[in-house]
Amino acid sequence: MGKLLSGLFHWIGGKLAALILILAVLLAGSWIGEESKNVAAQESLRTLLLSQRASLRTQIAELERTAGERKRQIQAATAAVQAELSTTRSALDRSRAERQAVWENNRITRNIPFTDAWKSLQVLDAKIAAYQEAVDLADRLNAAREKALANASSEIARRKLELERTGVQLAEVDASLGQGTFTRLNRLVRAQFPIAVGILLGLVLVPIGIKVFMYWVVAPWVTRRAPIRLLPATQGRVVLPAETAAGDRAGRMSAVSQSVLLGEHEVLLVQPEYLQSTSVHARKKTRWLLNPALPFASVLSGMYMLTEVASSPPEPVVLSATIDPLIEVGIVDLPEGAAFVCQPRSLAGVIQDPDNPIRISRHWRLGSLQAWLTLQLRFLVFHGPGRLVLKGCRGIRMEPARTGRLINQAATLGFSAELDYANTRCETFVSYWTGKEDLFNDLFTGESGVFVYEELPALKRTTGITGRGLEGLSDAVLKVFGV
Repeated sequence: MGKLLSGLFHWIGGKLAALILILAVLLAGSWIGEESKNVAAQESLRTLLLSQRASLRTQIAELERTAGERKRQIQAATAAVQAELSTTRSALDRSRAERQAVWENNRITRNIPFTDAWKSLQVLDAKIAAYQEAVDLADRLNAAREKALANASSEIARRKLELERTGVQLAEVDASLGQGTFTRLNRLVRAQFPIAVGILLGLVLVPIGIKVFMYWVVAPWVTRRAPIRLLPATQGRVVLPAETAAGDRAGRMSAVSQSVLLGEHEVLLVQPEYLQSTSVHARKKTRWLLNPALPFASVLSGMYMLTEVASSPPEPVVLSATIDPLIEVGIVDLPEGAAFVCQPRSLAGVIQDPDNPIRISRHWRLGSLQAWLTLQLRFLVFHGPGRLVLKGCRGIRMEPARTGRLINQAATLGFSAELDYANTRCETFVSYWTGKEDLFNDLFTGESGVFVYEELPALKRTTGITGRGLEGLSDAVLKVFGV
């Protein structure tokens, strides 16, 4: 229970740390990008609003001054027009009264043309029309002046409203710019926190979804595929080490150090960090690549800039990992005609006859669905005679395949080329989901062949609640090319 709670707290702590990191990245990006742009925009807007406010104040003052002068002019003109209008209306009223009197006193002659009454009515009608036109004109002038005053007042009111709105906007901008760093940061956190949570959920759920798909869809499909047999007609056989029958050490073939006796016609090609001691009479030189025909595989697997050691007369050479204390060294003897599939990354060196060196053949399986689904498209086969110096974490074991043996795919270092090689899904989803096992186990079948594996492959994997998931891009590329 304690281990479960510890793992749970560790996972929660890791996710919280990831959330904080994601939020920090989002905040940094927002602060550097949008916040700086926002401050610059606010400053620019403030300058514009100040300019607008000053312009509006000047316009309002000018309008009020102009309106005041126009009002005084209109009032003076209206007073003069009103005096004239009063006189004209009095004359109009007198003319209308006079006409009415002529009209009533001359009932007979008023309609007879060219009589005195008719002529008097014509003259009075002309006066009345002239006076009425003068009155109408004065009324129109007064109405136009009143409308002009009303328009001026309306324009002043509109400019004052704009000035008020500009003042409100300027106050908001000043308040925004006056906010402290903590206030702005708090606002940014509230804005970015949902995005950070969404990203974290994606980082958690997407790998789980991928694992579910790989375990329940892809893995069963791979398991049903026919096994791969690279070289069924191989003549030579890789034999088990002498300690195979030695009780609890059955199959173990490695040690922290190995003493190798080089034959008269043998040379050792080894990574310098695995060469512990040699005879003072041993001849050494640099060998740039394990195999010039496979330059990329040699470089990517670390088998480059090797030390070539030859000794005559034969004297022992001690091999040991001088950097990693968990690495042990084992020797695989390849007789004449033997073929052994090996990933160069698991090699520390080779022992061979320069006149009859170990041959490396490449075997592509582009037409195999299993190869595509497990990303193992190419296999490198080492052909004897010679010896392979393998390295493995905490030890290396060699076992016969016989009727079928399973091994964690991450632990496999190599196998006899005549074996049937297949992949099976790991037993439980939980162990795969938590990263304690890889998705596939390697299955080897065959009466005469052997397979080699290291005892502690877990150090190569990242564990956790979601495990490693799909192998990293670089590892996948190396795996595709059999490195």
